[in-house]
Amino acid sequence: MEIEIVYWRDKIGGEVSKESIDVEPYGFQLSPVAEWKIIKSNERKAVKRNEVCIIDVEPIDIPENSIVSTLPIMRHALGVVVDVFSPGKVRRVEESKKISQVIFLPIRDGEIGENELLGVLNINYVKIGTLSKISKMISEWAEKAKWVEDVGGIRMD
Repeated sequence: MEIEIVYWRDKIGGEVSKESIDVEPYGFQLSPVAEWKIIKSNERKAVKRNEVCIIDVEPIDIPENSIVSTLPIMRHALGVVVDVFSPGKVRRVEESKKISQVIFLPIRDGEIGENELLGVLNINYVKIGTLSKISKMISEWAEKAKWVEDVGGIRMD
C-alpha cells in the first residue's frame, strides 16, 4: 500500500517535508527485556496550564529494533510528556533514532528548569516481521509448548 508521510525535517515547527512510501502490515514479537532512559530538559521553559508546548531535551539514542513509550507514572510535577520527537523522515523500527524534543502538557503554570526530569522513556526490544511471518512464529511456538492442565499454563522444557 502506498501512503504519504508528512514530517518535520529538523524540529517541531521547522521545515515540513512530504514523501510517498510503500508499506505493508507488520507485527512484532516483544522481548522480555526492556530499558528505561531518562527524559531530561535541555532548556528553561515557562509553561502554562493546559497549553501544550515543545521542550528541547538532552538527546536520547533509540537503538534499532525497539519501540518506545513514556511511563505515565514518572513525570514532572508541572505536567506530562505526551510524545517524543525524532527529527527527519519517519524511520522503520529496524533503524536507530535520536529523540531531541518532547511534546509536554502542563497541568499547572510554572517554569521547567534545565536538567530537570520530565519523564522516563520505556524502550522495548522487538523482533519484527510481516503479519504472516509473525502468525507462523506464534503457531510454531504453540505447537512446541506443552500445556499442563494441573499448572494452568505453559512449560517450555
